[in-house]
Amino acid sequence: MPHLTKSRFKIGCECPTKLYYQDNPSYGNSKKEDTFLKALAQGGFQVGELAKIYHPSGIEITDIDKTVATQKTAELLKQKNAIIFEAAIQFENLFIKADIVIKDNNSVDLVEVKSKSYDPNTDSFLAKNGKVRIKAEWESYFLDIAFQKHVIQKAFPSFHVNAYLMLVDKTATASVEGINQRFFLKKEDNNVSVIVAPETTKESLGNTLLVKVPVDNEIETVWEMK
Repeated sequence: MPHLTKSRFKIGCECPTKLYYQDNPSYGNSKKEDTFLKALAQGGFQVGELAKIYHPSGIEITDIDKTVATQKTAELLKQKNAIIFEAAIQFENLFIKADIVIKDNNSVDLVEVKSKSYDPNTDSFLAKNGKVRIKAEWESYFLDIAFQKHVIQKAFPSFHVNAYLMLVDKTATASVEGINQRFFLKKEDNNVSVIVAPETTKESLGNTLLVKVPVDNEIETVWEMK
């Protein structure tokens, strides 16, 4: 039986039948390339790399093997303080790779990075149509991070987990020109990576362009919805 990852969890929430067809080789998955093109168009890969630069002491888990990646993540989480990119965490048959996990003693910040824009002064994730719900445009993001938080809490019950979305700040203004020219997309065999220009640091990028938004209350709303 395949692991229930955050992607499969979201698909199952949309339609349980899709879980059967998604990995059945008898059926084509025409959405895979569409998903890649959409992410590419939205600049998601560059935003992910930008978030890493904002956390310069982070260590990335690059292992493809889930068991190895999970073991390396667990070793880092034994440290008093750690910042982990692509943290691999498993509980029973549930498996996630979290964008950024920041550990400080027994407190853990789970940070999901998205290329969607957000105004911290005016935007809201919630809609109030008779009862409080996550807005449709944000629902898939919250299914994602709610699942991740659940897995971390189950895998490490002694940790206090705080969940955040890291989004593009609509109110921010770039103070340095040519930031986009520091991030180059590279595609090989349908795999995408980002090459960052040498000497690119948090300081060299000027004003912070991403905002870290706490979403624990909204996650409770997600569980009530489901």
